[in-house]
Parts: sequence; structure tokens; C-alpha cells
Amino acid sequence: MEDKDEEEFLRQFPKDFKQFQSYFGWDTPNDAPHELYEHSIHYIEYLFYLLRTNKYPNYEKNIIRICENGQWEADGVNYFQHHVLNYVREYKKYYLINELSNEKAKSVLFFLYDGPHPKFDADFASHLNTSKKQILEDLFETAFFDDNENPDPFPEDQTNSTFTLSDYMENEHFFIRDIDINNDGIRDKIVSAGPYQGDELLLFTNEGEEYRFALKTTNFSEDGGNQIVDVVAEPDGFFIKTAFPDGGLNEANHHIAFKKNSWILTNSVYRTRSSNQKDAFIYVCDVAQGLNMADTHFFEKLKGMPDEVEKDTVCTKEML
Repeated sequence: MEDKDEEEFLRQFPKDFKQFQSYFGWDTPNDAPHELYEHSIHYIEYLFYLLRTNKYPNYEKNIIRICENGQWEADGVNYFQHHVLNYVREYKKYYLINELSNEKAKSVLFFLYDGPHPKFDADFASHLNTSKKQILEDLFETAFFDDNENPDPFPEDQTNSTFTLSDYMENEHFFIRDIDINNDGIRDKIVSAGPYQGDELLLFTNEGEEYRFALKTTNFSEDGGNQIVDVVAEPDGFFIKTAFPDGGLNEANHHIAFKKNSWILTNSVYRTRSSNQKDAFIYVCDVAQGLNMADTHFFEKLKGMPDEVEKDTVCTKEML
């Protein structure tokens, strides 16, 4: 840092929270500061100064990696936490969180809002996709909530927000399908964000003279992953078809049925190619889910594609 050798500084800067804490944090077992504790502010400020020059965009993801498995501490750690939040807000870098797996996003968001008196940031949350926003809300309802100090971060008027079908009728970022979603023999409306437009899915039931909003949930699109292809009717409800858009074969059909006045993700059928070899085949993996689409912990329970070891025992094989 003293030599202002930018590239070498970035190369040597910690790559994970454990290393970061061992440089700039407090050595609790020995009740003493780590080596750079007293100068942590200068190192952290220089790091974010370099990021703001826009010369090193590849290093943005490093700050998110440092947040993984992080825990609040005063001074240097808290200062870094503060700078990450401000950087994401100021430069609209929400994709750095939205593109993470749900497991990693939960760890990162926990660290970013961990502290003595965490406060829910509705504006920050509004820029997260559906799954990441849900994770942040769950953290404030469970991990961060304090009956004595923190008010309910999701008042009644926020959790029961009303959406109107007309808002989406002429919106080029969404598409609408006419499907009977509640088994009453009448076609209702499903609104979905289009590919690369987000992961919103909204259900509207046909009430005769109007369509009434019933549920806001997900179309299973992922930043950097599968994107929505279509929403298709089937006898017991509908399924959401997604696929990886940039080559290869990676598809998922998520089947949803209306049971006991709730929309239930019954199962997900994943399809992927075994390899790029001439003798390759397609794995077809039918994964039971049984998840209520309105469950606040939906994404934590969602089962993905079986791993490589499981595929040969739980999936069928289909010739190309």
C-alpha cells in the first residue's frame, strides 16, 4: 500500500473472511490486535478507492467472498462491512448478491447486516431478486429480530401488498398465460417476468368481473443460471419451464398443483447431458419437493439437481 502498487496490493489482499480477520481483526484468544488492526481503516479505504476507479472490476467479487462466513466485530471488520454495503448501494452492484447461490447469499447478507442493532433496509431489499429478498427478510424475522429493541421490519401493509393485473398487461418485461390455477374450471392469469427480467411470478384468480391477486412467488430464473422459458398448463395445475440459455443442456420443469387452498411445488424434473462425449446421454432426475410456494423458507428447502454420485442411482437415462 505504501508503494501504491495497485495490482500487487489487490493480489495480496485477503480473499476470505478468515484471512481478512487475521490481518485486520482482534485476536480474541490472546486479547490483542492482529498485525494490521491499528491501520485497518487505511487498507480498507485504499481497497475501495481502487474499486471506484473502475480499473479492477474483477476484484468486486472478492469483497463478496470476504463477506462469506463473516461475523460482526468492531473497528476494522465493521468498517469493511460498512464499505461493502455503501459500495453495493452507490454503484448499484446488487447483482453481486443476486448471482450467488441461496446458501452463499444467506451467509453474505447475514454478515452485511450483523451487528448490535441491525436495521432492515427496504430500499436495499427492493433491488434483490425474489429469493435473495426472501432470505434477507427471513434473517430479520429470525436471526436478527429482538422483541425488546427492533420493531417488526415487515408491517402488515408491506407483507400483504396488492398487485393489479393491469400493471402488467402492456409491460414488455412480462408475459401472461391463461391457465386454471385453482381447479375451478375457469382460466386464471399467471404473470411472469421474461428472460433476464427477474424472477417474479404472480398469480391472479378469475373472480368473474375482475382478476384478484393471489400470490407473488418465483419463476425460478437465476442470475447467471437458468432462465424462464414458459409457463405451461397441465391437468393438476401448471409447470414452470426453465433452461440455461448459453449452450449445453440444463433444463428444469417445476410442477405446481393447487392443494388445500395452497400452491404446492410437487416435484422438479431436471434434465442435463452426461458429458460432451460421443456416447453421452441425458440424465432425467425427478425430484420430489412438496413445498408451499408461499412458505417464507421455500428456497432453503428447495432441492436442486442431484449431485454426480446420486445421478446414477436416482435419475433415469435418456438417449440423445
